[in-house]
Amino acid sequence: MGCSPTTFILVALFGSSSWMGTNSVWMQLPLLTSELPEHWNLPSYLAGVVQIACIVPLIYTILHKGVKSFTIPTPPLIIALLSLACCCQLGLAFFWNNYSNVFGAARSWPLYSLLFGLAIVNAMSNVLFMPFMAQFHPAYLNAYFVGMGLSSLMPSLLSLAQGTSKFKCDDDGVAERFPPNFSVSIFFFIIFTFTCVALAAFIILYRSGAHTHAENSRKNRKEPNEGTPLKKSQKTSPEDIDDDDETPINLHETGATAIDAIVSELDESYREVVPQNSVSKNEKLEEETDENERSSICHDTELHQIDYITGVKFTFLLFTTALVNAQMNGIITSVQSYAALPYSQATYHFAVTLSNVVSPLSSFLPFFVSVRSIPVLAVLTACSSAMTAFIVYLAALSPNLIFGSVAIGSALSIGGSLIAAGLHSYLRVVFASLLREGHQSESRLFWCGVFIQIGSFVGSAVMFPLVNIAHLFTSAPQCRPIIS
Repeated sequence: MGCSPTTFILVALFGSSSWMGTNSVWMQLPLLTSELPEHWNLPSYLAGVVQIACIVPLIYTILHKGVKSFTIPTPPLIIALLSLACCCQLGLAFFWNNYSNVFGAARSWPLYSLLFGLAIVNAMSNVLFMPFMAQFHPAYLNAYFVGMGLSSLMPSLLSLAQGTSKFKCDDDGVAERFPPNFSVSIFFFIIFTFTCVALAAFIILYRSGAHTHAENSRKNRKEPNEGTPLKKSQKTSPEDIDDDDETPINLHETGATAIDAIVSELDESYREVVPQNSVSKNEKLEEETDENERSSICHDTELHQIDYITGVKFTFLLFTTALVNAQMNGIITSVQSYAALPYSQATYHFAVTLSNVVSPLSSFLPFFVSVRSIPVLAVLTACSSAMTAFIVYLAALSPNLIFGSVAIGSALSIGGSLIAAGLHSYLRVVFASLLREGHQSESRLFWCGVFIQIGSFVGSAVMFPLVNIAHLFTSAPQCRPIIS
């Protein structure tokens, strides 16, 4: 069995729907703030709307894990959410500039309402879309993260083509913006089209049965795969194999709770059937073939140690997942403008756009360089945290320049953003890939998504008062004398 390029592309398109909605609204802030009555207070209101929407995946998590009788078929729910995203995106194309008086003040309530719907879909993607990927070959999980990178790359490139950042400085040092190359409505309609493509990609994936392809292949070969706990444990000899035991559990109909109920039975059956010396031989075989397997994007047999990620390692991966996403989605996004705009508008847009290019490219890197050592991952996480701290330091210097130089500061700001984006994206994929291993792959990816959401929420919640209430960071003027 090999990876299908068509399936890889479809998964990436599906993954691009994860955060495209809110990213598209953020890319339009320069134009939205100039047209809507909230002006530069608008980002604060929109950030609050997104955080309120995060309550929905919290409620889903409580019901999904706390109420055993609560099961919703995953594919229909995903289709419903993506359909909601399409409707909200289409609504933005027509109603983004509508507002009326609410409690005595002019409020852009259509924008708030439509963004709330998009934020629900985006927040739910972490706890719904990612666990669904446990039913695919492990290589397709990387494709999903490539798509997550595209969810920020496509709106960013479209915004650059729109020309939202073009302005000139008059004789009084006041910035005057040029009209965009196309309107906000056209921008949102193009994003609506992208979202419809993502919905169509998921429907094709589901109808093609790609999410059960690896399972069916293992069934035909009568070989176990610990990547997803969809069948009985390993048999040691042909005469031990019973076709009646090979009936897979349909994950999208029974839900993750079914997995949690049979994990102990799977582990116990494995220990009873496989002698200790046989396990050790298998472990040696895994070590000998591990390097060869990593060199291939897709391979026929997926060999993983059952108990590789347990206890402290499992806790570490969840904690670092939250930490990396807090930096990636909360801290850096809050201060990147302060870290780059003092050096020029071009510095800021190169930092944002190139970071959005590096992010999906870094998601391919685990295909070729896969790190499984926890100490090495800890070092890489520390490096990414140090780079994030450097970006915060540059932001704290604003409006002053590091070393008093525009050229040096611009290079450091762009370089720091690219390194941070690359490390964060790479680590996010590696953490999710490791958490996918073992019998509880869907359940573990579910918790991976939960901690991605927790990290993003905590990062934003910490930075919001520091930026908007304490005013620890000072904006640089758009028009300033250039010194070098």
